[in-house]
Amino acid sequence: MATATLPFLVHDVGAFDHDDPHSQYSIASQTLVDETIEVLADYRCFETPQGWVLALDPVSLRTFLWRPEDGERIALPSMEKNLPLTCKCILSGKPGSSSTSCVVMVFDLHDFAYWVCPIGGNKWERHGYSLTIYDAKDQPKELHVARRHGMAAVGGKVYFELSGSQLGVVEFDPVTAEPNLIFMEVDMVDTPETMPMWSSYLVESCEELFLVVVFFQGENVHKVAEVVVYKMDFSVPAWRKVDRIGDDRVFLLGGHDIGISSFGASYAASACGLTGNCIYFLNHAM
Repeated sequence: MATATLPFLVHDVGAFDHDDPHSQYSIASQTLVDETIEVLADYRCFETPQGWVLALDPVSLRTFLWRPEDGERIALPSMEKNLPLTCKCILSGKPGSSSTSCVVMVFDLHDFAYWVCPIGGNKWERHGYSLTIYDAKDQPKELHVARRHGMAAVGGKVYFELSGSQLGVVEFDPVTAEPNLIFMEVDMVDTPETMPMWSSYLVESCEELFLVVVFFQGENVHKVAEVVVYKMDFSVPAWRKVDRIGDDRVFLLGGHDIGISSFGASYAASACGLTGNCIYFLNHAM
């Protein structure tokens, strides 16, 4: 199990220096612990918004899911090749009694490819894709699913930001877990001209889909001017502005490599001693 109090941030030195410990920073206790998480030693690790960590042995290519709060592990099949240097991982659901319907997805943040494996499956499958949108001048633009876009899983589907008028959706065949990319028409929220710099995050919380927009002061990414939260009304569909996320909920927002990827997760405040109805934001631009 992890040493620091959950939830926590981990700085993993990666495959180049196994002798250095993981740096675990607990958000709840605001303490730093330098100690390697034994079960993850020598493994590459990919966090998920659902609280599980995908671990990959770069030598044997063996993989498993690990849950820091109780040390539970779920075995997955070995990969045929090592994953690229920079990836993003998400689960289509929460492993448990219905784990056969949960699919693990890993996105390459540089190439147009992703890997999928259903829990209980016997093989990782690699998929390539191509998405093209057109700008205001009707010029084609190739779009990456995971890079610089928020992602969240609700109801067994993975949603991602696509354009100003669409959300991307990854659906899975209930029998084969074969992924299918579709699009949902929904207008993106308005962004004031006075706040040209902003970051957006998709968050799943209690089986609902939220969009969080962090506006910066002018072009100064070191000062947050406003944080606005919207909830998806799937009956329309449309984003509805809300002023609360829940008395016992916290949102954890962060990123990677100066905005190359965003991360959003929800957690029960009472389970970790945090103040409810709050958003904790790690500014990756700072």
